[in-house]
Amino acid sequence: MTDADRPHIGLILALTIRGLSVGNYPDMARVARVAESHGFDSVWLCDHFLTLSPDDYVRDAGITGGAEAGASAEGPSSIPLLECWTALSALSRDTRTLRLGTSVLCNSYRFPAVLAKMAATLDVISEGRVDLGLGAGWFQQEFEAYGIPFPSTGDRVSALAESLQVLRSVWTEPNPEFHGKFYEINGAICDPPPVQQPHPPLWVGGEGLRVGRIAVRYANGINVRWWPAGKCGERRALLDRECEAIGRDPATLQLSLTTLLAPTESPAAQQQLRARFKSIPESGLITGSPEACLARIREYQDQGINHFLFTVPDVAESDHLDVVGEQILPHLDRRSA
Repeated sequence: MTDADRPHIGLILALTIRGLSVGNYPDMARVARVAESHGFDSVWLCDHFLTLSPDDYVRDAGITGGAEAGASAEGPSSIPLLECWTALSALSRDTRTLRLGTSVLCNSYRFPAVLAKMAATLDVISEGRVDLGLGAGWFQQEFEAYGIPFPSTGDRVSALAESLQVLRSVWTEPNPEFHGKFYEINGAICDPPPVQQPHPPLWVGGEGLRVGRIAVRYANGINVRWWPAGKCGERRALLDRECEAIGRDPATLQLSLTTLLAPTESPAAQQQLRARFKSIPESGLITGSPEACLARIREYQDQGINHFLFTVPDVAESDHLDVVGEQILPHLDRRSA
């Protein structure tokens, strides 16, 4: 099977949920190299400074369909979580073919023109392997802990839309200028420019309709979390209509899915996974035999999803990654709805 025949498969190395983050760099680099050897296309890091118990994640991320939110008995409120850009810069030297993605950066944590310079620098260092994912931000506890203002949801989303425009301007214009409600730039030249032309792929993270429409206008793709296949198909159709309404080819906007993947033949292990990550909706867990996992993934492919970001529980200690690499990835081919 050629690369063109296979969907894009990414591995998330850090999420805020405890158990879904690699907390030290030696393990992170080792896991990334194992993923590379198995043929994964990319690795992705979240942009957070605190991790959460699964139940707290439900409350703060606005996830529904899982356990009741509340205090967790799982231990300390935070565990080690490496800073995203620093870790990705190191991974750019410790890997050779993997694309390096952010899933997703919090827009409020960096001015977009500075972020454009940072991403362009990493794109040069990595020889064109950067995917930049950006979101409006949601983790109020983290904003407050680090002294970062937490605007209203509407303002955070509006600022996200402006940031995407600033990024594109800095990357593609010889004398970039932008004058908006939240950001202004006057000659924010990016030298050296990014290797990828016209610019590194821009991703938006979020499930809301307004965020989707922003992606239609300013991004290369949008990522959703934990959705069932049918809901992904409905959003794909909506995005297609939105693209057509502004004269954009729908094929130029990708829809990506984040989901948990943990192949195991053991019914007891499957039950333990569902209990441990009960805060994630059932639709967001792909577990069972490798054949069963393949069948679930193909359901998404039949709905037009060919870009996957998998989070693998305890990826640095378990054998899940090897099973995925040896028994799932070789059997995936590209489909279209």
